[in-house]
Amino acid sequence: MACGIGANTCAALTYRCLKYSLFVYCFLFWVLGLVLLLLGIYAETERPETRELQQVFLAPAIILILCGLTLFSISLIGAVGALRDNTTFLHTFFGFLVVGLLLQLFGGVLALIFRHQAYNFFNNRLRNGIRHYYDDLDFKNIMDFTQMKLSCCGADSYMDWKVNEYHSCEAPGPAACGVPYSCCVQPKGVKPVINSQCGFGALLEEFLGLLLCCLYIQRLQDLINDLENEEKDQRVTLVETNC
Repeated sequence: MACGIGANTCAALTYRCLKYSLFVYCFLFWVLGLVLLLLGIYAETERPETRELQQVFLAPAIILILCGLTLFSISLIGAVGALRDNTTFLHTFFGFLVVGLLLQLFGGVLALIFRHQAYNFFNNRLRNGIRHYYDDLDFKNIMDFTQMKLSCCGADSYMDWKVNEYHSCEAPGPAACGVPYSCCVQPKGVKPVINSQCGFGALLEEFLGLLLCCLYIQRLQDLINDLENEEKDQRVTLVETNC
């Protein structure tokens, strides 16, 4: 390809454009990784000592630390390799990118093949988090944010909140048979005052329906038994009359 300012100058310009474009790309992700790492460390140090959730899946601070550390390290290798023209670092950076892409593709294929198992796994982990909703502030904030932004409640439905000891219908407090305020629908266009008790009693209607259904079935069975007894009495009367 012809270059009006000379072959050497054109090659040098192309080299510098590629060099600093790669460096800026790696630097931006290096900064992003550093921010995630610092946020994760801060969140982990601010968490209460008496937390009950020890699973990494439900520990956002640990996830931030791991993601930030990985992104920070890989981006640093790429930035140093681009800035110092170190082919070893550049090959290593390229290898990490290829491995990351392959892992994402492999994970996507596995998630598609085992989508039902993945769905059940995610829901089970989410229900476990709901069970300890008030024990982990990180998970609580993420759950509230997700429910409000996605306009959802629980994993499958609002009935998932029965597993929480405070929202179970057997609980003694005002939150019994209820759901968190983040499950409530907020008016659009207006910044409402958050009512933390707006979801209380939401599960009661489900149990009321079960109770009514149970009582109705029992009553229906009694009526059937009464009809059968009346038929038996009528048969006995007819037999005695014939005799």
